[in-house]
Amino acid sequence: MNVTQGNTMMEESPVEARDVPSSLRFEEMLAAKTLDRSLSKRERTRYVFMTIAARFLQDNPAQNPTVEYLLEQSGLARSTFYNHFKDIENCVFEVLSMFFEYIEGSRVSSSRKLKAYDAILEANLWYSRAYASNANLFTAIHRNAELCKIRELRNDQWAMKVVHVSGRRRGREFTGAERIEYAGTIRILITMTIETLSERFINKDALISEAFPGADDIATRISGIWHEVMKRYEEMPAASAG
Repeated sequence: MNVTQGNTMMEESPVEARDVPSSLRFEEMLAAKTLDRSLSKRERTRYVFMTIAARFLQDNPAQNPTVEYLLEQSGLARSTFYNHFKDIENCVFEVLSMFFEYIEGSRVSSSRKLKAYDAILEANLWYSRAYASNANLFTAIHRNAELCKIRELRNDQWAMKVVHVSGRRRGREFTGAERIEYAGTIRILITMTIETLSERFINKDALISEAFPGADDIATRISGIWHEVMKRYEEMPAASAG
């Protein structure tokens, strides 16, 4: 499926697959930092432990690696590990926190230059590819209560940002009950998107996998749904939205 399909409201989209990196594997980014001579030796050593931990979690999302495993894989001393981390839980938390920031913060968006559907598609291409490449790290986040709370807060903030952008686009801010309903609807869409990607790339749901073989396919369909909902709210008279 071409990434511009699935949008019945626009004939073509300037967002193409090449606009979004195809490889978003977090462990590859960490591994590159272990070789980055612009970083101090201490920083590079820290990234060695984090890279090994990330690879372990990618293969074993339901459990943490042991300190012994990291030492065996790195060839470094136990004292070196404890110079960087309090314990293995601290190491894993640092890995998952950095992963969280990597997924949310590393994309340089051109959304302000794009039409509504194209901005939605760009965001969903990024997130779908990231999920496909790092599915088990997302699973590992799910079992970390602190990170889940952070994610929930950021998703709430993202929903309000979408409502603000929609209001600007229609030339009238959403307010009162209208604003609350729309924000709640966007929050539902965010949850549905996360769960759909989880079903596709973690649980390997047979029907979803058959209908949407690749990350770009499912991103395109999700984007179409988002755009339909947002377009409906943006075209709705303010008095009718509540």
